[in-house]
Amino acid sequence: MVMKSRFLAGASAALIAVSCAFPVVTSEPSPADAAATSARLGKTEARILGLVNAERAHRGLPALAYNEQLNQMATIQAKNMARFQKMSHVLPDANLPTLGDRARYVAYPYGRLAENVALGYPDAETVVEGWMNSKGHRANILNSEIAETGIAIARSSAGGLYYCQVFGRRISSL
Repeated sequence: MVMKSRFLAGASAALIAVSCAFPVVTSEPSPADAAATSARLGKTEARILGLVNAERAHRGLPALAYNEQLNQMATIQAKNMARFQKMSHVLPDANLPTLGDRARYVAYPYGRLAENVALGYPDAETVVEGWMNSKGHRANILNSEIAETGIAIARSSAGGLYYCQVFGRRISSL
């Protein structure tokens, strides 16, 4: 697992972001319907997907398709980070502490898997800007071997916003 962390200071709050990637042999996914994607994601999550796909398009890369299993993984991690009030890829006290655990739980047959997490950003624009200004996050977003994504945001009892974006590509056979 490759882990990078970056601490970004905002006007009134510290903003934190971390990325993680698992490289493996990959295969092609089936494309997702854009209208169905918008209906499944919240407004901010859909905006993050649009901004990430705009960054990819600007560099000649195909858009990431929404994937429900990856979205479930992102939701699990965002909620757990908010619950434990800890931004991390691995939460030892959670039922599904690692990215691999979450992939197995939702039965996502990955050939490539990566995750970006962040804490404290006020909106979609600033979290994507923060990720694009971080080498590890940008590498995940612009990885040509990634084809699908899921995005979730959870608020802790203390009010912190925890973001999780999971990237994947299905393996052709298990």
